[in-house]
Amino acid sequence: MDVRHVPVPCAVLERVGVFVLCAWLLTAGLGGYLASVWIRHGGLRQRTPGVTRLPLWLVVGHVLLAVAGLLCWTAYLAGAVRGTAWAACAVVLVVAAFGFMMLLRWLPSSGRHSRGARTAERHFPLTAVVAHGTSAGATVLLVVLVVLRRA
Repeated sequence: MDVRHVPVPCAVLERVGVFVLCAWLLTAGLGGYLASVWIRHGGLRQRTPGVTRLPLWLVVGHVLLAVAGLLCWTAYLAGAVRGTAWAACAVVLVVAAFGFMMLLRWLPSSGRHSRGARTAERHFPLTAVVAHGTSAGATVLLVVLVVLRRA
């Protein structure tokens, strides 16, 4: 018997969908903590080129798209409309790309912008960044797996 063609009961997918929602909410909570650290240390005021490594468009885009994806996923769970699941999947992949761009910009380097004033993002606790990235990676993986399984 070919395992790839065995249908998964809807109840199992619904429970996994709720688990994905919980993972997404955990990721959002950790991201909210990182955003509060960034704002508290002047991240919104660092607009001069070379002062910050995280441009405002990247941070705001990451947050707004993550919230939009979470709303799409919640709508999918509430109404079981496949289109909203696919929309959440597409959005979460873009959010992950934005997050990865921020991670690469946050990592220490020896470039010309690495010297001088301490930027707001330098106050991020490493454990919070790792926890946010790990839960985000798990969330992306779960969203993609559930959507592909429902296809």
